[in-house]
Amino acid sequence: MNAQFPNHTAAGWADALAALWQKLTVYCPIPLREHVFDVAEIDARAVDWCLAHGLTEPGSVSTRMSCAVGVAPGLSFASEATVEAFTKYFYWGSLLDDVWDSGSHDLPRITAHVGELQRVMFAAAEAPLPRDRWVESLRDLRAEIEQVLTAEGFAAFQHENAVWLNGQLWYSAVRQRSAPLEVGEYLRMRWVKSGVGTMVPFTAYSAYPLEARPSNEPLLQAFTEAVMVACMFINDLFSVAKEIITGTAGTNLFTVLGQAESLDTTAALAKGWQLFERTVMLVLRLQEQLLLDPRPTVARFAADLPGWIPAGIQFATNTARYFTEAPHVSFTDTPLLWDPDDFTPPPYPEIAWWWQQLPSRR
Repeated sequence: MNAQFPNHTAAGWADALAALWQKLTVYCPIPLREHVFDVAEIDARAVDWCLAHGLTEPGSVSTRMSCAVGVAPGLSFASEATVEAFTKYFYWGSLLDDVWDSGSHDLPRITAHVGELQRVMFAAAEAPLPRDRWVESLRDLRAEIEQVLTAEGFAAFQHENAVWLNGQLWYSAVRQRSAPLEVGEYLRMRWVKSGVGTMVPFTAYSAYPLEARPSNEPLLQAFTEAVMVACMFINDLFSVAKEIITGTAGTNLFTVLGQAESLDTTAALAKGWQLFERTVMLVLRLQEQLLLDPRPTVARFAADLPGWIPAGIQFATNTARYFTEAPHVSFTDTPLLWDPDDFTPPPYPEIAWWWQQLPSRR
């Protein structure tokens, strides 16, 4: 079962991951969507925008993150302006995340900064701003995003952006604690801290108005969360090497599993990847139900949203943020670490309720 994960000790994360990148097979039966966008050009415009606002330095690794590589297939059905706006937001959030990671010990400063960033997303365009490059750039980006989303979509984006900012506070507070994270709190905190929810309004409202609120419908909410958490698990696997270097790996799925469940590195990698495979299996089953929804936009949302999973893999395996040399990744339509007929919920209440949305089998 664990053949693709090398044997090593709990202290051997770096060596284990280096071996894993030589040959990793990923369960992803969802095809990467084709698109008509000039990814290099969109990414270059986004980088130029970041440089113009002083968010990064010319020639830095940050200018080679290639965010559009993941955004374009994730939003293959949207306009080029929409893809560019979200690519800029992806850069903006990633760069701010790095700044806050380096200063997470100063929770009062981050809290005040979050307050200013919350304000600019709701304040009038004429309201004065503090002299802060992140606040000023977000106001500029807000105007661009308002042009590509419907009014309802922008309101949903405001909400998800606020959720992400609050998640940064939670994450910063967790990092100041001496006690290690339990898996349950990790799942609750990582969802809001990861910012994956911001992809949902761009999917649901950039090309069509979703005729439902996921939070009001358990099946739709479970599907939405499962897709986005699968993307989050992808990010955790491919970012753990960077996080080991920066000292932030203690809030990564794989290290949290290892610590909380007393697993060595091999077992932690396998357990986390099993959870990814189980989640993708669930996504496909929930999608089958939603594709039959009589509301056309709900069915279309169900068809579109899972495209973020292969798009996330595309980004994570091709970004200089995580790798100097791209890993060797192949894909399979069959789970490798989990029985494809086993839809038993995982032992974590925070996500186990998703499996309860499946039709009962008699």
